[in-house]
Amino acid sequence: MNPAIVSLFMRNINPEAVKLQLAVVKKFNKSDVKHYPILTDHNPGYSMDLGVEAMRKAGHDAVMFLDIDALPLTDFALDYLFEQAYAGKLIGSAQRSGHIDNGEHIFAAPHNVTFTLETYDEVGKPSFLPNVRGDVAEELTWKAEESNIPVEVLMPTRFDAPPIRMDWEPKDAPPYWDLGKDKPRYGIGTTFGNEKGELFWHMFQSFHPGQHERFVKKCEEILNG
Repeated sequence: MNPAIVSLFMRNINPEAVKLQLAVVKKFNKSDVKHYPILTDHNPGYSMDLGVEAMRKAGHDAVMFLDIDALPLTDFALDYLFEQAYAGKLIGSAQRSGHIDNGEHIFAAPHNVTFTLETYDEVGKPSFLPNVRGDVAEELTWKAEESNIPVEVLMPTRFDAPPIRMDWEPKDAPPYWDLGKDKPRYGIGTTFGNEKGELFWHMFQSFHPGQHERFVKKCEEILNG
C-alpha cells in the first residue's frame, strides 16, 4: 500500500495556512503517509483530475484529497479513512449541492474524500468537474453508488459559525447549510465524524476576510492540545 494525501490550494491562500495545515497533518500522520501541498491555478475539479493522475504517476495507489483548510482531529482519523478505502469504500465528509435539484443527494465532499485508484478506475475514472447532476467531485459518489461500491460519509456533528452569504443568495437564507430533511446542518468550521467520534474539521469559505485568523486559531488549538 502506498497512499498519498493531496492538499490543493490557490494563490489567494495565505502561505501561513499551508504551513499550519502541514503541521497539523504531521501531528496525526501516524503512518507517515506522503502529504503533497500543491499550488494550482486551475479550477478545483480540473485540479483534482490532474492530482489523481499525478499521484498515479508517482506510484501511489490511494488518494485522500484534504483541502488546505481541512484538518484531522485525532490520531486515527487519517488511518481510518485509508483503511476504509483499501477495504473497497469511497469515504469522505458529507456535502450536498443545494443549488442543484438532484434529490438532496449527499456525497463525499471534495474537501475530504479518500479512495483507491482501483476503485476510481472501476467506476470509470470520472472527472471531478461539476456537471448537471452534481457539484465538484459529486460525480465520483454517483458512479460509486451506481457501481455498488460502498460509500461512507462522515456527518456534521457541529459547526462554529453561520455561512458567509453571497450577494446573489436570498436575504432570508437560513444561517446554515442543509444536508436535507431530518439531516444535520453545517456551516463555517464544521466538525465531521461517525460512531468513532469527531474525525475532521473543515473551515469552508477560506477566501473571505477574517477566515485566515479563524483557521490559525483552530490550528494552534489543535497543535497545543
